Amino acid sequence: MKLSCQDKKGSQPQHAGLAAPQSSYAAIDVGSHTIRLMIAQLSGPRELTPVHVGRAITRLAKDFQNSRQLSSASMEESLTVLKSYAVLLSRYNVQATACGATGVMRRAANTADFQQIVRQATGLGLDILSEKAEAMLSAKGILSVLQNKAEMLLLFDLGGSSTEFLLIDPTQTEPVWDTSVFVGASTLTERYLSADPVQGHQVRAAASAAQKEVKPVFDSVAAYLQDRGNSLDQLQLVGTAGTVTTLAAMHLQMEHYDPRRVNGLELSRSWLQEMTNQLQKLPLAERRNIKGLEAGREDIILGGAVIVLEIIDGLHRDRLTVTDAGLLEGLLLNLVEKDRGMFHTPLQTPLRWNWQNG
Repeated sequence: MKLSCQDKKGSQPQHAGLAAPQSSYAAIDVGSHTIRLMIAQLSGPRELTPVHVGRAITRLAKDFQNSRQLSSASMEESLTVLKSYAVLLSRYNVQATACGATGVMRRAANTADFQQIVRQATGLGLDILSEKAEAMLSAKGILSVLQNKAEMLLLFDLGGSSTEFLLIDPTQTEPVWDTSVFVGASTLTERYLSADPVQGHQVRAAASAAQKEVKPVFDSVAAYLQDRGNSLDQLQLVGTAGTVTTLAAMHLQMEHYDPRRVNGLELSRSWLQEMTNQLQKLPLAERRNIKGLEAGREDIILGGAVIVLEIIDGLHRDRLTVTDAGLLEGLLLNLVEKDRGMFHTPLQTPLRWNWQNG
């Protein structure tokens, strides 16, 4: 698993016990729909305090279904965001940064061109994470904030163009099973749900397409559990990333997003179905009035909700647990652990979060 680190001070990694107070680290998650930033300070040897969290919708996956490339407009907008993030890294005197790119950037024909443009303009190296690396880091981030864990967990990270799944046994140091499917909120929307307003037959077509993609996941999970004397009934379903956390914010009707209220929240299938029906009926202009719905996500939230429902139904669950933490936090944890020479496993971290000032 290769992560790109931008050294802001020219400092060398130190042993965990020698960590200087207020050492700053950062992670950047370049996704198919959104680019996110987290800057955190390491206080003492093990406590990470987020001091700046940013996110910007740049839609790198826009029109990818037709061209198989990153569009000039989306690359330009993404570059503008990354330049602003580079300024923040300098302002906070960040000593190392992990930059992970996922989803559509794994598949676009001109990804290497964009990587070069970004490096020349900002000094940041965008590492294209494999599906497995993305899933592992997402799981690390999720588990770092999840208080109540069942005997077995199925984690999913629903992005703009892909969805990663991991089957977790909390007693093990690595996932017992993982996979990725190329279906996400942006790509499903482009293919089936771009009309305004959306028609019922279009939603049904989108649901059918999503079901076709995710059904093999559930068949594999069920077979794995059955071989070991377990069943889907014992499984805790946990979701993260933009669609899932936005749905949680909508459920809470949050005017100002607070990740601490999202971590561990449960969403029922009945509420998700009701919200999906409401989104289908509303034109985009009216969706923007829904409290908790992030501006710029009103067009793809229906596609994301459709996928979430197919995941819940495919596993015969009546609810899912939401976490705000995921890939971004996993990138940051992994970076600090390696930079400080800390003993760690792929899923567990010796670090702890302090959200009081985040």
